[in-house]
Amino acid sequence: MRDGDTILVIVNDGAVIQYSWNMALPHVEFVRRRVGSLPEGAWVGTVTKLDGEVMGITSKTFYGYQLPAPPQVNETIKRIFK
Repeated sequence: MRDGDTILVIVNDGAVIQYSWNMALPHVEFVRRRVGSLPEGAWVGTVTKLDGEVMGITSKTFYGYQLPAPPQVNETIKRIFK
């Protein structure tokens, strides 16, 4: 990833199971198109790279808040996206 890049991501059981560069999609539509409904225990949100740091932001639509992803989700994200 380059600084300023942003993508939609679904993480489940320590793996990125889906992602999309199509930032025009709302999180709900991204999940519907990719997996139908969010799997039990999965996390959905946005991943961005700013100042060389990759991090996830939790989907406000799904969780009611928009905060950094849980540590285990960020670890998974950082393994895949650099």
